[in-house]
Amino acid sequence: MAGLSHAGALGGRGMSAEMIHGDALEVLRGMATASVDAVVTDPPYGINTKSDGSGKLNPWADLTNAAFWYREWIGECRRVVRPAGCLWSCLNWRSLVTFQKASCDLGWPIESLLVWDKKWIGPGGSRGLRPSYELVSLWCGSDFAIADRGLADVQAFPASSFKTFGHPAEKPESLMRWLVKHSGARIVLDPFAGSGTTGAACIALGVDFIGVETDERWHGVATQRIADAQAQLSLGLGAA
Repeated sequence: MAGLSHAGALGGRGMSAEMIHGDALEVLRGMATASVDAVVTDPPYGINTKSDGSGKLNPWADLTNAAFWYREWIGECRRVVRPAGCLWSCLNWRSLVTFQKASCDLGWPIESLLVWDKKWIGPGGSRGLRPSYELVSLWCGSDFAIADRGLADVQAFPASSFKTFGHPAEKPESLMRWLVKHSGARIVLDPFAGSGTTGAACIALGVDFIGVETDERWHGVATQRIADAQAQLSLGLGAA
């Protein structure tokens, strides 16, 4: 994986965490088959189909073209995840059709859609309903099973307009902890790490983490956030 930079792996309670600065698809293609237990990620939604003030009459060509890229990274995630593993990916109702098209092309269907109840009403225009939920899609490896069969497909994780680490698409750490926990994973990959929320969730749960981020600024934020989480965990263990 030439041209990629790595943050040093950080130890603690037998865990390791690594942040890679590089293109997600390039990094995924360089990873070994069946090398992680789960992918938990929040990719770009790819929903901007407007080229002028009035929007496009027919956005389907753009959505279908976007599905080619989704198909590539989702397909690589399918390859690097072990048979007993899974892929969780955040999305919303606008981008769902793109995920479905990519899944259909891959022959790897979405197994479930989690409705994330934000317990908060986001901003919106005067014409439509104001948004209070997003979605998380689940793809399953051939041997994957969720241990807790009582889990419902609607879960609440409070959100707000305030983003602790400044990333515009930042998700609550509680949401990512839930996804990591119910993946049953020991090694989690996030190819679109952003501000490092998945990584922080993994540290809290004692799970090994590999993150990838192409933007230099957010790679730095995520690297520092994960290092801080490791340090806080170590201090807590020392005090105990």
